[in-house]
Amino acid sequence: MEISRNIDSRTLHRLNTGDAGAFEDIFRKYNGKIYHFVLSTLYDKSLAEDITQNVFISVWEHRQDIAPEKNFQAYLFTIAKNMVYRETEKMILAFRYQDHVNKLLPDENDFSTEEAIHANSLEEMILRLIDKLPEARRRIFLLHFTEDLSNKEIAKRLSLSEKNIETQVRRSLDYLRKHLKKYIALMALFYQNFY
Repeated sequence: MEISRNIDSRTLHRLNTGDAGAFEDIFRKYNGKIYHFVLSTLYDKSLAEDITQNVFISVWEHRQDIAPEKNFQAYLFTIAKNMVYRETEKMILAFRYQDHVNKLLPDENDFSTEEAIHANSLEEMILRLIDKLPEARRRIFLLHFTEDLSNKEIAKRLSLSEKNIETQVRRSLDYLRKHLKKYIALMALFYQNFY
């Protein structure tokens, strides 16, 4: 039986009911495998630990939805792959954003510590906003801005119409502008009142 290769269905049935012992058994069996997969992909021990922990948090949070008759190891690695993929998107975007900032302001010595902190805060805000985009829209946005693909190239790659891609990119930008305006307005208010 396929399930016996990774974990038995009784343990998964126990997990479905919220049995903490079953969760501990699963954690002991798969923690190392997930950690090494993430580490081998991202090469960052701290990040690998965080993502591994988040994988198991997700398992616990969705324990009632796990199908004991399905391949649990495949399910677990799918969660891990999706988390690694999202983290990679963030890293690429952060790198491109920093590269863009460096081109605009080539001499980092011109930054005060305070300005550097606010640049990092803005970067984090942008990454959080992008992470909140619907998955398909986020993927289109990242292809457009991190891989510099044209709407036509993205449409071809994703088998969608060019008009659809154009609409999704515009909606993403509108969303970011709207929320960044709020952020910038709050920062301005903060400076106005406290500086």
